Amino acid sequence: MKLIKRKQEITQLLNDNEVILAAAKFVVEVERLHGKVPQVKVKLATDLKVPLLAIAMSGRIQADHARKRLEALNAAIEYTNGDRSARKRYITASQQADRLADLVAKRVDRI
Repeated sequence: MKLIKRKQEITQLLNDNEVILAAAKFVVEVERLHGKVPQVKVKLATDLKVPLLAIAMSGRIQADHARKRLEALNAAIEYTNGDRSARKRYITASQQADRLADLVAKRVDRI
């Protein structure tokens, strides 16, 4: 029974990581292309908001990390839509999320 619960936790952790990684990849791509991202990718990134919010509100290990990634994702989407002041916000939020990712990695190592 305990083993099954542990397996479910690890599976959930991996699924959460996929969503968080997709959001981080979009933010990096926005920076690399200076905001000139195809609208299809912006639409896909917009679809990531709900799963990221679910992770952020879940109270799981990655909740704080997902919250910062969501903040960076929102700012990156605003930047692609023409809000040039959003660039600083997504860079700052992304750096904070990177620091939180290190903390999450240390916590996961203990599991």
